[in-house]
Amino acid sequence: MSVIKSKFIFFIYYSIFFFLLFEILFSEKNIFTFFNNFDLINRYEINLSNNKKKFEMLNNFLKNFESSDEFKKIVIKDKLFYKDKNEKVFLYD
Repeated sequence: MSVIKSKFIFFIYYSIFFFLLFEILFSEKNIFTFFNNFDLINRYEINLSNNKKKFEMLNNFLKNFESSDEFKKIVIKDKLFYKDKNEKVFLYD
């Protein structure tokens, strides 16, 4: 009885091991997909860091532009319809 029981237990363990190995290697969420996700995450991190650098650069440019006299002049012209002496204004009916 003991030999049959041990063979049965061995069969159960072997079946479970085979099933888990099959799931790890051939399922939809297999180990190859897992390692591929690491590559995707690394690419997305690089892309994110590049976008952050670009955002900081553009944000700095915007701050510098807003603090410039040129920006103030453009806003005054746009909002208050101010014109310089050498500029002409066209009125459309």
